[in-house]
Amino acid sequence: MIVWPLGQGTPTTTAIERVTAPAVEPITPAEAKAHLRVVGDHDDDLIGSLVNAAVDLLDGEGRLGRAMITQSWAQWFAQSPGRVRLTMGPFQSLTSVEYYDASGTLQSASAGDFEIRKDRDFVTIGPKDGATWPAGQTRADAIKVTYVAGFGDAGDDVPVGIRQALLLVIGHWYENREGVTDLNMRELPMAVEALIDRHRVGWYG
Repeated sequence: MIVWPLGQGTPTTTAIERVTAPAVEPITPAEAKAHLRVVGDHDDDLIGSLVNAAVDLLDGEGRLGRAMITQSWAQWFAQSPGRVRLTMGPFQSLTSVEYYDASGTLQSASAGDFEIRKDRDFVTIGPKDGATWPAGQTRADAIKVTYVAGFGDAGDDVPVGIRQALLLVIGHWYENREGVTDLNMRELPMAVEALIDRHRVGWYG
């Protein structure tokens, strides 16, 4: 996701990128099969693919705008940005703060020099009293902040509404092998949007 604040010259945030993918999916193929009432293993490969696709649709920068299962993200900022917002949540922990020095080499700053504050749907990060952002090259991606986000390590940590939305998406795709048909012009069941709306972050829409 590239963010370019209008009329403000050099962007505060240049990019956000997933560094480490989640270890498991919020919904297992077995749970999906039970929801679909499928007996036997003839569609196992298809159902596994649908689980992966449904998670990809919602997770991270997808329709939900949040990380579901624990995963790592990196976000880049311009030099000395003040307090900045970490846009991927739910925030779990700060991993590292790095910066490009005068020679363009990525260096590590002391993560202990920075504090995290809750800001509605987000958290912000900034130097503690007496500390500063490290000095480095003047560039849009001068500072790299890596952090962990997600509801938890296991599928059961993800809110039940999001898990139910995933099952509805999987069920819809299983029954409708094309994007839309003459009889069904909706790409997704309306209930999916209703289930994930209450969990979306404030900026997402």
